[in-house]
This record gives sequence, C-alpha cells and structure tokens, in this order.
Amino acid sequence: MNDINKNNRNLIKIKKEINKLIKKEKFFSNAILSIYEFGFSIVYEKKIIFCNEKYAEILGYERDEIIGENFFDFIVPEQREIWEKRIIEKSDLTFECGCLKKDGSEIFVRINIKCIRYKDFILKFIILNDVTNEKLNIKKIKDFEENYKILSETLLDGVIILDKKGRFIFANDISANILGFNKGKDLIGKNFFDFLIDREKFENDLKVIEQGKSGYFIEHEIIDTRGLKLSIETIGRKTNYQDEEGFLISFRDITDRKIMIENLKKAIEKNKRILDQTVIALSEMVGQKDPYTAIHQKRVAKLSVAIAKGMGFKGDLIEGIKISGLIHDIGKIYIPSDILSKPGKLTDIEWEFIKLHPEFGAKIVKNIEFPYEIEKIILQHHERIDGSGYPKKIKGENILLEAKIISVADSIESMIFHRPYKEKKSLKEALEEIENKSGKLYEPEVVNVVLKIFEKGFNFEDC
Repeated sequence: MNDINKNNRNLIKIKKEINKLIKKEKFFSNAILSIYEFGFSIVYEKKIIFCNEKYAEILGYERDEIIGENFFDFIVPEQREIWEKRIIEKSDLTFECGCLKKDGSEIFVRINIKCIRYKDFILKFIILNDVTNEKLNIKKIKDFEENYKILSETLLDGVIILDKKGRFIFANDISANILGFNKGKDLIGKNFFDFLIDREKFENDLKVIEQGKSGYFIEHEIIDTRGLKLSIETIGRKTNYQDEEGFLISFRDITDRKIMIENLKKAIEKNKRILDQTVIALSEMVGQKDPYTAIHQKRVAKLSVAIAKGMGFKGDLIEGIKISGLIHDIGKIYIPSDILSKPGKLTDIEWEFIKLHPEFGAKIVKNIEFPYEIEKIILQHHERIDGSGYPKKIKGENILLEAKIISVADSIESMIFHRPYKEKKSLKEALEEIENKSGKLYEPEVVNVVLKIFEKGFNFEDC
C-alpha cells in the first residue's frame, strides 16, 4: 500500500512538473507539436501524462481521454505482454505493433521510445506513427512484384529456346520480328550468336544460366538481319525441349528506352543550372530561420568537397557531396528557433528535438529527383561507425561513405566555430578529438585525409 501511495505521489508530482514545462517552454506547446506528423507523448510508470493532438488523433480519442491512461491499454492484447517486458527496461526502443482505436478498429503503428531522466524521474519519450497504409502498400507492391516476376520470366516480347551451341530450336513470332524475320519458324536452325556483337559476353551468361544462377536482366547489343543495331534485354533459365537440354531465353527490344535514357541524361546535364539554383534555394530556407546554420552548411560543404577530392572522388560524386553539405541541416527548419539559438546547455528533451532534424531533412528532399543519394546522406550524417549515432543507430558499412565524409566535416566545423550552447575549440583540439575517435565514431580513411588537408593549409575563407 505504501508503494502505491508513493507512486501516486510521484505521478502527481511529475504531472505538475510537466505542466510547468508546457507553460514555460514554447517549443513544448501543442501548437508547435501539431506541425509534426507524428504523435508524441510522455509516459511515467506506464501512465500517459502528456500527449499532443496528433497522438490522440491516431488512436481516435480526444487528448483528455488519453492522458492518465495506461500506455499498454492501447496495444492489442496479444502483443501487450511482449512489449511491456521490453519497455520497462531503461533503454531506448523502436518497434512495430498493432494498436486499438477508440472505435475498436485495429491499426499498425511504429513506436519509438527514448528514455529521458528528468530530475528524479525516468520518463518515456514516445513517438507514434500510423504505418497502416504503409504496410498495406508494401503488401500491394510485393503482390505486384510477384506477378511481374512471372510475366517477365515467361512473357517478354521475344521467347526463344537455344540448344547448347546457341542454335534456335524454338522461337515465337515476336522474337523473329525483332531479329528482322517474319515468323518464328524462319529462325529454326540459325545461331543466335550470329546476331550478337559481343559473343563472349553471351557465352558467359549461358554458363551462369546453366549453373542455375539466372533470374536477372542482362543487356546485349545485336545486329538484326536488316543490318540495324539494336539493344536487347534478356533473362533466361535452363530447360528441356523435345527431349533436348537447352536454354529458354526471353528478350525485348530496349533500343528506344536506351535512346530515351541518353536524351534524359543530356537534359539533366543541360538543366544542371536549375538544379544548382534549387539547392541554393533549399539552403537559404534554413538561413532565413537560422543564419548560423546557413553559414555552417557552406563551411561543411567546402570541407566535405576537399575531403572527397583527397579520397579520389571525381565528377558527379564530388557534386553529390557538395549538394549534401549545402543542405545537410535543412531539417532544422522544423526545429523551434528558441531551441536552435538557446544559450547554455540544452535539456534532454530539447536535445531529442535537435536529433530529429536528419529525418526531417530526408523527408524534405525525398521527392526531389536528385541524381545522387542526397536523401540517404542527409538521413545518415549523424550516424557513427560504432552505432552510437542517430537517428537509426546504423553502423560500419551500412553508412554511406558520403555520409561519413559529411559527418567528419560537420563535427570539425561544429567544434571550431561558435555554438550558443557550448564553447568552441581550437582547430588543434578539434583535429586531436577527431583523430582520437577514428575507428570508433569516424571512418579512419576519412580522418586520415582530413588531417592531411589541414596540414596543407585548408581554411574556411570565402564561405
């Protein structure tokens, strides 16, 4: 009974503390939190002591109906015991499960839980996303891919069967038309190798098929009977036809597609100036809210490009690094200004908001058709090779090399230039810290290159 009374007293106390925060901290107000697409709540001893409107909306309730309720009561009964055992641990956790809405319907959600110590209490900082439609779409995509696989392996434009020496023993009319003949029977006895520009490449493909490793598309160039050069895409497997071992090959004419791709490449190159203007506009979006972040991104871009060149990057890879550096913190436009510019140390909750910016940034550029992996680079630029970074805690080879470069450049710039919430370091101190954490937080190859760059006199002038 004493323990129950103690828990009740703690619950009342922490509710009062949270209410003080809500009134005191502008960023914590529901009006601010409502701009995000995720549901947000704070849980103490299984009880929901705060949530935003989106959290209640996902579950089909009003906020007042949610607050004070047991967090686990909204998880479907058959999954509660599993997650209740995991969640009581004082560690961060991400999982997916079914949840019950007020009307009794079931939805699928992704839950991200962060443990935060506030004064004498351990709070659960919970982000809730409804991924029901995402799950349904994935299922539809898988069903579509399965149907497409069946069609692509059996009903491509041309279907032929070759013997071990490459001679036609079967051909449909479409394959004959592609090769410049009227009927499939016109190909019987002829050799497919006679149409190929690179015979050795196709011979190697047949060896792979014979080993049972087929199931992927290969491009070849052929000369048809009219003397026209065509590009085809093939897929094949071993088969038996009329008691004879051979190869079933499906292929289609992709010449027009290849021409279209080449024209598209030229159009992309021609419009590179427009792409550059788009990147500048995105970078300036942050500058309008936080001028410091704008200059920070320019410096990171300059250092990242220097590192990439030092590592042997060429052409488009350099351009991709430059663009990534210029907009890697674009997600900070969603972070309240009073957090970004707050003098002094950030609170745990404020820091959790800061750590959301890579995901926000990746979402902003997701639908922009960059010719580089900008979305992934932005998402991963705060990951560390030992898995201690954020937001996904991925590590090692799972992190893009470009993101590892941005990570080192970002860290150095952050240390040697002013931050409102911490003292800056000297360049020597910053480089020593990067070197000491090489192999743990930072990619050694990147660290070695950046040390050489500064030895040669690299600076951030003209940024």
